[in-house]
Amino acid sequence: MLFLKVPRAQGEKTRRELIQKGLFVAGYPILGEEGVVLLPVSGPFGEFETVERDAEKRPIHHDRLKDALTELLTPAELETLIGSFDIIGDIAIIEIPDALESREKEIGDALLSVHKNLKTVLKKLGPMEGEFRVRRVRPIAGEDRTTTLYRESGVLMEVDVAKVYFSVRLAHERTRIAELVKPGERILALFAGIGPFPLVISKTHKDAEIIAIELNPDAVAFMEKNIARNKANNVKAVLGDARKVVMAGYQNYADRVLMPLPKGAHDFLDAAYAGAKDGGMVHFYTFAGMQDPFREALGKAESAAQASGVRIEVASQRIVRPYSPLTVQVVLDLIVRKNVT
Repeated sequence: MLFLKVPRAQGEKTRRELIQKGLFVAGYPILGEEGVVLLPVSGPFGEFETVERDAEKRPIHHDRLKDALTELLTPAELETLIGSFDIIGDIAIIEIPDALESREKEIGDALLSVHKNLKTVLKKLGPMEGEFRVRRVRPIAGEDRTTTLYRESGVLMEVDVAKVYFSVRLAHERTRIAELVKPGERILALFAGIGPFPLVISKTHKDAEIIAIELNPDAVAFMEKNIARNKANNVKAVLGDARKVVMAGYQNYADRVLMPLPKGAHDFLDAAYAGAKDGGMVHFYTFAGMQDPFREALGKAESAAQASGVRIEVASQRIVRPYSPLTVQVVLDLIVRKNVT
């Protein structure tokens, strides 16, 4: 193995320079000899002497992405690294800061080495956008694909993260709602996506009747596959606008209405209230400021209730997850009363 012979006092500075130049070979030990350190390299650098030494690559497994990159990125680069990422099935989706764009392949490869179950790493190319709230992504390591199989609560779902909206961060909510469902309920799942809420409910409530409405045709196609894959025969996928579908055929239908839209669900509260039976439950998800999130969310719900001529009662409320430093996602579990006098 080729090593660069560097005076000890210059060792760390030279190591950083080698990393920046792409000459440092990670995984091999840094050796020490009298007055010098030997840095593993792929070629000569500067005026330093190169020498050959016997060395074996170390079988190191890191538990954290940042640890796996300590020998590849400089301390300054490590400071800009965003260590959080989403894992859906065998795909990881990560944000790469502009300052690390030239190192994205190394970051992706490091992520694959840390999480052995991963096969693909995708880079976020921007925020959620468009009518279907889909994020543009690009593969930076592993297999070149955006489709994966994801398992949750005993349900196996196929998803294409480049074509549909899907959040692993609502897994706890899906379990919570499923535990609230009573025998024989009729459920309206608005903005159903590939079907995670309906499918998780169906797994333990085969006697429920679930209408899953989704506007994105790609998501509906995946939902139909997932219904068949999980033998969820009590789930019906419906392609269309949630308001139009409910108003046309499902008014006063549901014991429970789900509204897990990532943004803008308050604009459809009139449809949710219309679809609920008297005494039915609406699970309203929305983003709100961290300072007083429930007051803000309840204001939206009450305004829509007044316009719809119904009364609402808050059965429970909770913060689902942080969204940004100043914003959280909350859920209000609302009982709808229609016999208003």
